[in-house]
Amino acid sequence: MTDHKFLESASKSEWRRRMAEARDGITPEERQRLSREISETIENDILRSLREKLGRSLRVALFAAFKSEASPFALFEFCRAAGDRTFATRMLDGGENLELREVEKITDWVGGRWGVPEPDPGITRPMNESEVLDVVIVPGLAFDRHGGRLGYGGGYYDRLYAELTGRMAYGTSEYRMLWIGFAFSVQLVNGRLPKELHDLQLDAVATDQGVVRLTCGDKGGSG
Repeated sequence: MTDHKFLESASKSEWRRRMAEARDGITPEERQRLSREISETIENDILRSLREKLGRSLRVALFAAFKSEASPFALFEFCRAAGDRTFATRMLDGGENLELREVEKITDWVGGRWGVPEPDPGITRPMNESEVLDVVIVPGLAFDRHGGRLGYGGGYYDRLYAELTGRMAYGTSEYRMLWIGFAFSVQLVNGRLPKELHDLQLDAVATDQGVVRLTCGDKGGSG
């Protein structure tokens, strides 16, 4: 975890620049090792117990890493081996919103807009609106211990959060959809990140140093 007191008064753009530099400083070999540690942490500390609690396999949304992002590929493999259904985000043609498509193997991903990996629309199917996710794994540039998240500035995951929590049975007696940040420990900062009312709200952040669980009253985010 990194202390970024020098950025307390910084703008979001400055946060993004500084945090991208910190993440880019991790070598490819180290990124691969740490990414697997994060994936193992989520599987062992969250998903395994959630399967036991619900008595069934899960529906998990995740992403394919872009540039120097931590990669949840190992988590994708763990989920598939456990019998979970896995989904990933794809940018819709209008470029403003994301859709979710079911992915079953690594070859289901192709390069999308700006080269960001996304499900191939030619071989994957959209998630039905009646289907409900159990867990959403979220990328980002920075996270804090209060649920704050700094994304890339497009607001895509904020809008996805609003859509899914609005049309799905969020908070029912059977389950509660969990939103989990996936990041290296250098991306977890002290203090609070800039946030706005419409930002998505995380339930936890998983790093190579463990899981930071957040309370409902502490949640908030950015980007």
